[in-house]
Amino acid sequence: MRGLTFLGVLLGLALLLVSPPGGGSVSAATPNKCGCYKDTAGTCFCAKKGKCGCPGDCEPKGCEQQRDKEIQKEIEAETRKAEASQSRRSSAGEDKESAKVERESAKPAATAPHGKMSAAQAKQLAKLIDVYLADHPDARGKPLEDVRNDVGR
Repeated sequence: MRGLTFLGVLLGLALLLVSPPGGGSVSAATPNKCGCYKDTAGTCFCAKKGKCGCPGDCEPKGCEQQRDKEIQKEIEAETRKAEASQSRRSSAGEDKESAKVERESAKPAATAPHGKMSAAQAKQLAKLIDVYLADHPDARGKPLEDVRNDVGR
């Protein structure tokens, strides 16, 4: 009997030594591809050399800001490309009227709900949709009209 009690005390001490900082117990889940895991209380723990790449999941601090900066840079680059393309077309001999029509078609869909999008507009829309879905993963199953109404609010 005494041996079982001693064994129980040793097992209890071992569990205390193994528990993560913060006192919560670790879930049975293994670390995700970012090198992070959550304990049963939902606290996120990451390895020192954790990597970004797990949006919406447990990941190292600063990853969301890094993603936002990258997306902003992509949007700025696409905008510069579109402006350069616009200026090349204008200087290539297009008259002012056709340049005005082109500028009007580049306005957001809210001002021109009908008409065909250019390839650059479709590409930019696809990127914006990806950004929105990264920030709102629950919107993936919603119909397009519901998402449009949510964005318009």
